[in-house]
Amino acid sequence: MTSSTNNSVRAVVLAAGQGKRMKSARAKVLHDVLGKPILARILDALDKLGTEKIHVVIGHGAAQIVEYLDTTPPATPCSTHVQEPQLGTGHALQQVAPDLTKFSGTLLVTVGDAPLLTTATLSEFIAKHKEDKAVLSLLTTYVDNPKNYGRIVRDLQGQVAKIVEDKDATEEQKRIREINPAIYCLEWPKVAEGLNSLKNDNKQKEYYLTDLVAWAHDHKLAISSLVAMDWREVAAINSRAELAEATSLLRDRTIESLMVEGVTIVDTKGTWIAPEAVIGNDTTIMPGCYITGDVSIGSNCVIGPNTVIHGPVKIGERTTVAQSLVVNSQIGSDCKVGPFSHLREHTVVGDKCRVGNFVEIKKSTIAGSTNASHLSYVGDATVGTKVNIGAGTITANYNHLTGKKFSTVIEDGASTGSNSVLVAPIKLGKRSSVGAGTVATKDVPDGALAVGRARQENKEGWSDRQK
Repeated sequence: MTSSTNNSVRAVVLAAGQGKRMKSARAKVLHDVLGKPILARILDALDKLGTEKIHVVIGHGAAQIVEYLDTTPPATPCSTHVQEPQLGTGHALQQVAPDLTKFSGTLLVTVGDAPLLTTATLSEFIAKHKEDKAVLSLLTTYVDNPKNYGRIVRDLQGQVAKIVEDKDATEEQKRIREINPAIYCLEWPKVAEGLNSLKNDNKQKEYYLTDLVAWAHDHKLAISSLVAMDWREVAAINSRAELAEATSLLRDRTIESLMVEGVTIVDTKGTWIAPEAVIGNDTTIMPGCYITGDVSIGSNCVIGPNTVIHGPVKIGERTTVAQSLVVNSQIGSDCKVGPFSHLREHTVVGDKCRVGNFVEIKKSTIAGSTNASHLSYVGDATVGTKVNIGAGTITANYNHLTGKKFSTVIEDGASTGSNSVLVAPIKLGKRSSVGAGTVATKDVPDGALAVGRARQENKEGWSDRQK
């Protein structure tokens, strides 16, 4: 008795390749495409597909990939399978077979280095595979220059007969423009016999998964295919140049979609936005912005120019963020941030706040209608409403000897003068004030003024005496 039904779908991601042309110590599938590794973008597409499990075949850089999956797992249950040595794609799938003994259904097999692959295409592919009642289906596409891809060879009836790898192809076969991006649907366990019968009698001495097509054709099993209309969606990354091209294509796709939804992108080529970003209508993105991760920006905002936002970040409505860096933070509505502000991890800024030039905030909560207009550092602090942080105010929150950090509390209506230092732990009461130039080391009661600076003395005639 099996634990699956014939409607079940599992995914296999082939991610064991070395990627020699990347010339990198990092595993190829962990290179970044607009804020996410290549592999993560594949896994995102599979998560949305609703597969019951994902099997990731790893080899080169295996430890790096395992570490990544441990710290950033997909939503779908996932397991890894080490392919050592790497003896071809057929050999890679054989490493997964022991985990499929109780599985009966469709195996979606995809490469791990095609970051532009969409859930919509995969869903259409699986639907056609099931509609055609195929035992084996393959996704194909047409390219002007087939270069190193396997060629799709069809019989006289137009059905797929086999796939010939570029290194094994004849000159005539090399002129075929329909290629194999190595994305398949396989009915398991019907294809198990073919997988076990693969041979390595080819120039590479590898076990090709592509040979399953010829096996299915020879055994008169139903074969189906679907053509991906845009070859770029299924293109694999094998070099830094291809990585840059894929990143640009993903950017273009995202920006086009945002503009359709009513977002103004002033410079479409000088702006980089990841597809995870959600941006409200009538918001304007100025040139030089780089927005990645889980980012939500409300309507009627102005972001940029030259602003970096790395999620998770949430920004309300009618807020301006100019020439600033925002990471893992929240900004309310009707706020003005920048220029040259830095909002670091775990910062929450309420509505109608002003965070001005050269202000850094870290791990702090700032309530509404508060201003920190320039040249200040607020760290590990809780700041109330209608507070004024004077120019040059510093929360001294770190003890370098113990390595510990301490909290500052500034209650509603309080004000700090220019160049004041608040030595944490410290609390400024409601409507309290700290005089300019003060080093405050003790709590300040409600409504009180704290002054802690040397008494001014004027030395009459000092300049003349110096001469």
